[in-house]
Amino acid sequence: MEGIETIDLWTEQNDNHFECFEGAFIDGLSEENIPFDSYKVIKNCNCEITCSDKDLNISNKHGAIVFYKDEIPVRLMVINKNTNIEDCIEKALNQTFLDIPLKNIFESFNIKGTVVDLGKEPIYNGADHSKEIDVGSCDRPELLSSMLEGSYTETDTGFGKENNDTDFHFRPNISICYNLLTDNEWFFITHSCAFINSDKTRVIPLQNHSKLDLD
Repeated sequence: MEGIETIDLWTEQNDNHFECFEGAFIDGLSEENIPFDSYKVIKNCNCEITCSDKDLNISNKHGAIVFYKDEIPVRLMVINKNTNIEDCIEKALNQTFLDIPLKNIFESFNIKGTVVDLGKEPIYNGADHSKEIDVGSCDRPELLSSMLEGSYTETDTGFGKENNDTDFHFRPNISICYNLLTDNEWFFITHSCAFINSDKTRVIPLQNHSKLDLD
């Protein structure tokens, strides 16, 4: 099984973080482009997250959604253990694009979801979930520009902009690693630097092996 080292990565901060689901399901959608053609919900998995800065609380995640284009993973969302995934997806699919409910667009393009339950016992990393920082992992320059303006998404959705602190500072020596084994994929996403805003409520780690020129 070959490891996937870079991907459009979404991290749920709070349980039932609807805005995160809505952004993940709509980002990149346009009249000319459908960013994915299927998705897989993974229950009872372990996305183990390590961070070199112990003041940044990023807890392990125990659910995930993998989005595919032509059977290739193009987006990954990792989800908290107590989140009601079905309710969050339903809300995400009820949002509209050009006044059309997203679920209707999915039906017209035959975009379907499957569910896999890995049945794993949860592994915890000791992070304080009640103090979870908002993580916006970044894999490309266009997304980074949007994130530094406070957005979760590359396209102009407005998601994420309720956090008004966009005074980001570059930290060159922060290491953050995501390690997730699904039924068919191994995601091993590493970061070795990040932007952090001044009140330390949001971190934007930059993915190694991505389209970002980290040199």
